[in-house]
Amino acid sequence: MNILIVNDDGILEPGLKVLAEQLAPLGDIYIVAPETHQSGQGHGITINQPLYVKDYGRLYGAKKALSVLGKPADCTRIAVGTLGVKFDLCVSGVNSGLNVGSDVLYSGTVAAATEALILGIKAIAVSGPKKSLHMAEKSIYPLVKYLLEHQALGDSYILNINYPSSKFDMFIGVKWTTQGLHHHAAKFNQNADGSYETVYELLEREEDMQSDVMAFRTGYLSITPLFENRTHSNLLQNLANQKQLNTQAIYDNIIK
Repeated sequence: MNILIVNDDGILEPGLKVLAEQLAPLGDIYIVAPETHQSGQGHGITINQPLYVKDYGRLYGAKKALSVLGKPADCTRIAVGTLGVKFDLCVSGVNSGLNVGSDVLYSGTVAAATEALILGIKAIAVSGPKKSLHMAEKSIYPLVKYLLEHQALGDSYILNINYPSSKFDMFIGVKWTTQGLHHHAAKFNQNADGSYETVYELLEREEDMQSDVMAFRTGYLSITPLFENRTHSNLLQNLANQKQLNTQAIYDNIIK
């Protein structure tokens, strides 16, 4: 099995080292990760600029390790487009910080895994607080092995795994979860030079008990299937069936 390891924190981050070393028994490890920290880049890609690549040899025991002066999704693309390897699995992380609820919209970790899915590779994103990295070190190999053996991975979704709060020594169980809310508000403090420092504050929201957010808070490892296709199919049909919102009514109203 050929396994691609990517992240958004950078090629020398300890979370990536944990993945590369712990998943080595499953197959050949290839690493392609950003040269610099790229958290919060979402699913951005580099356009109209060259992508510079640095060879890190057999870093962390990998068959090949490269860094890219670009975004997380660029790393996945470079791996698939230049290494000449048919990847069976992509694992992104371990991110230094959780990626639950709306975090997934901004997450480079989730984006790098989703890009692999787009390119036809089954993918997993793994995140957790920095102080919870020991949980991943102890469990990520048997967890990924079990998910593979029981065909939990698919061609239309990634699995977004989050380790719980660092107030727990170890997770107390595993939950299949929905994506929660976990909304943040931004406050801007102006500096003397006119620039702004951004401070993010977690908003109070009532979270579903089956959500990844509640799993994080209550000590559970969460596994959330995330789809690339964000169409709300039931709502789409409901809107189309409303008399004033059917497509003919909209068209007639526009052109009259």
